[in-house]
Order: sequence, then structure tokens, then C-alpha cells
Amino acid sequence: MTKEEVLSALYRKHATWLMMADKMLPLYRINSAEDVVQSMYVKIYEKMRNNKQVPADIIIEGKPHYGIVYTTLHDLVVHIHRTEKPTFPITGDVEDKKTQSEAEFFENIDNVIDGLTWFHKKMFKLYSKKFQSIRKLSEATKISYKVVCKTVKECKEEIKKKINEK
Repeated sequence: MTKEEVLSALYRKHATWLMMADKMLPLYRINSAEDVVQSMYVKIYEKMRNNKQVPADIIIEGKPHYGIVYTTLHDLVVHIHRTEKPTFPITGDVEDKKTQSEAEFFENIDNVIDGLTWFHKKMFKLYSKKFQSIRKLSEATKISYKVVCKTVKECKEEIKKKINEK
């Protein structure tokens, strides 16, 4: 069986492949089911052309091998999930702060940090300015990793809370 005959036999079940792809695709749908099925045809053709897939394995007794088609479609959809993440518009407080300059934003953060207890302030400044790693900061200061982690987490939460209030 030739490569063209294999593609022709696959195309006879085009509606089935469309339904399979439609059910696999995520709700946010960057690509349509038609796009995915067309990519499946190309991928199967490339596998046959590169001798990675034998036409006799794809079409058995005149019918397409559903497992091969399903696996190919699934791989394409998984690739879409990994590479094309959905984007959602930012709403609420963040949009209101767009007018605020970057310098003012960082000044507000510094003001919040200055209002923390001396231990939290020192730990967070060391973490953010010098070490940028909780593990390295813990080793350098000889303070327990859990204490450093908890302190940095509390500082971040406090900064977020105070910035969102303004």
C-alpha cells in the first residue's frame, strides 16, 4: 500500500478523527480540531516517509488502526498544552496600578519592608538583594532553612497585602 493510499484511507474517517480531537482539546482552544487532525495527517505522512512507520501497520485489512491515530492525536494535543498556554486579561487592582510608575511601585514596596520587624526586614533584604535563594541564605546565616523560608514567606504575604490595600 502506498503512502497516498494510506492517507486516503485515513481521510475516509475524517469526521471520526475530528470528534476525537475535539474531545481532547482544552476549553480555551487555541487550535481547532481541524488544525490538529490536519497536523496528524502530516505527522503520519512524515513517519512513513522517514521509514519510522510501515503503511501496513497503519491500515489493517482496509481499516485504519485507531490506536496509532489516537496516539498521534494525543501527542499533538499534549504538545499544544505544553507550548500554548491560555492568556487571561488582568482585571481589578492591577489595572488601576498601571498608571503608577515603576519607581513609585518599588518605593511602596520599600516602605512596606521598612515597616516590618527588624528580623523580617534584615532577612528579606538579604534574601532579595544578596542571596536570592533561601537555601544559600540559610547556609550563610546559619539559621534553620525552615525559619528562613517561613520568614521570607511571611514578608512576601505582608508586601502583597499592603500593596493591594493602597
